Amino acid sequence: MFRIPIQELEEKAYRIRRDLIDLIYRTGSGHLDTSLSLVEVWLALVYSDFFRCDPQDGGWSGRDRVFLSEGHACPLQYLVNADLGFHSRDEVFEGDRRPFTPFQGHTLRNLAYGLENSNGSLGIGIWQAYGHALEVDRWVFCIAGDGEFEEPSSQGLLSAPHFLRPVPNYILILNQNGLAQDAPVELGPLSEVAKLYDWQVLQVDGHDFEALGEVYRQAVEELRRPSLIICRTIKGKGGDPALEGKLGQHGRPPKTEEAYQAYLVGLEASRRV
Repeated sequence: MFRIPIQELEEKAYRIRRDLIDLIYRTGSGHLDTSLSLVEVWLALVYSDFFRCDPQDGGWSGRDRVFLSEGHACPLQYLVNADLGFHSRDEVFEGDRRPFTPFQGHTLRNLAYGLENSNGSLGIGIWQAYGHALEVDRWVFCIAGDGEFEEPSSQGLLSAPHFLRPVPNYILILNQNGLAQDAPVELGPLSEVAKLYDWQVLQVDGHDFEALGEVYRQAVEELRRPSLIICRTIKGKGGDPALEGKLGQHGRPPKTEEAYQAYLVGLEASRRV
């Protein structure tokens, strides 16, 4: 299922959450709540036993691709890629949101750093990834937010297997934390529409490594059609428990020492031992 034991994945999740809290507090800017919600989703993917990449050669043609459409979760991508060995953790802390570094507020395509796509407006990445999947014979994963699918341009992606071509190497991972910037998100009949256009639809607890490993395996074993994996997550997971799953925290990092400490206390309380 994974290249490393689940206990080691859980320890990585703890360390990366700690780094996310420290990084975004220190920078004073960034989307901490969204990044925290995706930690297990991302780690389970890149440490799956089928996933292939070469941190020493980010442009290796045999790599599996991870496109980020929910671009404001890029601090997590930077830290996960550091964990994989594309670059150092110190580079992220020194360069986060500073001019002329690879670590901007949304990703800029840079294969040497493991960044497959540039993003910004929500909904761009899902189409970038689908187009890429039409051209390569490796797995193309795209991590998107549920808020993106309130846009008609994003909903239209579900018809792509019918109007373009079904690409079984395309796996869309949807972060269903249920909250946009200023309102709850309701996906409605999204999964039923996807099934009508012949997607494999899978649903999973996005904080459960074992369950994530199983649905990722089901997705890569489907060789006829693309897969949509809906990951139920909690926005702000593993941070300040008073703010987990609450509106009004989007893009609002801890600004005071007291708020920072509340995140650390929450992180320790949520740690699995």
